[in-house]
Amino acid sequence: MKKYLFSLILICNQLFGQPDLSQSPFIPGLPFESEIISLPGKDSTYVIYFTYKIPYRLLVFERKDESFSAGVRVTVEILHKDSRMVERNIKDTKINVNNFEETNDLSLYLQDFLTFKLDEGEYRINTFISDKNSTDEIPIEPAELILSGDKIVQHPLVIQSQDFICDGQKSFVLANTGGKVPFSGEQFHLIIPLTDTTITELNVEIENNGEVIISKKVSESYVIPIGVNECEKHLTITKNSEIVPMRNFVLRNVNEKLNEGELTLKITNNEKSIDEKYKSKIVWFNKPFSLMDPERAIELLSYIESDSVIYPLLKNSSSEYPKILSDYWKKFDPTPETTFNEIMFEYYSRIDYASREFRSIGKDRKSKSDRGTVYIKFGKPDKIERTSNEQGQVIEIWYYANPLRKFSFIDKKGTGNFTLTEN
Repeated sequence: MKKYLFSLILICNQLFGQPDLSQSPFIPGLPFESEIISLPGKDSTYVIYFTYKIPYRLLVFERKDESFSAGVRVTVEILHKDSRMVERNIKDTKINVNNFEETNDLSLYLQDFLTFKLDEGEYRINTFISDKNSTDEIPIEPAELILSGDKIVQHPLVIQSQDFICDGQKSFVLANTGGKVPFSGEQFHLIIPLTDTTITELNVEIENNGEVIISKKVSESYVIPIGVNECEKHLTITKNSEIVPMRNFVLRNVNEKLNEGELTLKITNNEKSIDEKYKSKIVWFNKPFSLMDPERAIELLSYIESDSVIYPLLKNSSSEYPKILSDYWKKFDPTPETTFNEIMFEYYSRIDYASREFRSIGKDRKSKSDRGTVYIKFGKPDKIERTSNEQGQVIEIWYYANPLRKFSFIDKKGTGNFTLTEN
């Protein structure tokens, strides 16, 4: 048991040491993520950013020569409260990838934004998302938008913690998760913009699933006009001369102690009579499918645990399964100071991969395969060789470098059911 988990820990330590903005940790849990960000402009209007994120796996790709292409049309209509059309904006985007695997890659997505300028008032925003290679349209609920010059606290923004340089200017990558805070091993900050730059301190309270997790005074802030920009396929928060300078308070590592579920953000300042409340969610966007059902997730410990360990866990009430599962994995958590358990994530991610990639013809999804079992225990091999024997049976050999391991599998019947022959 411990030697398998040690392999998991080694992988997680390597991941922690190499943060990489080019590899997004998000996989949207919902078909479409959008966010409406309104910021006061210098010309007494408001600059409205409609940001969105669409996973590649939801799009219809067509093969053209040696590549695959998809297209998306995003239409946003702004209506006044009396239903008068104020403005319509349309953005067409084409996507090209080099191989079929990328069309289903859970880490790839399209993200972009549309910009509007509006006066103070009350508006309704209608959104339509169309797949250009099919007749499919993703339905989006209309959103209400109220713009008022009396509002001091502006739209809170969730950003990635790493600095990002765009065109030689320091920027921050917008999470672009529909205003939700990711449940993730990566840390995220919260930016709270205020139009009153004389305010130097805020009281911030975050309630998570009915429990107050964060309650503190926040004084770290920067006076700068900020806006949304696109840079290297990321949406960024960067300096924007069209926006009035605001005092932007920063709450660092906002997701560090939070669990999946409901979130309520309270912002107060008694001196300026500020008392604002925002409701959102903590979402595990790339949650392994094998973790969705806690009972099944406990049963799947069978790859590394005996029945004598698993059965006592299952004897508890089903309502206790999520906590039981969490408690089981806590003893292996490489970052116990945070709520996200990287070892648990790695284990169930491997199960998902093995379930997809190592099923033979006619095999039930729940059935174990030798290749799947080895992959779950030891991860992706450093090298794979394929050959055949005198009977024409396919032999697959997996090599691991550290520690040194070798596994040989043979497909005796040509059904893709590779059985372990050498360990």
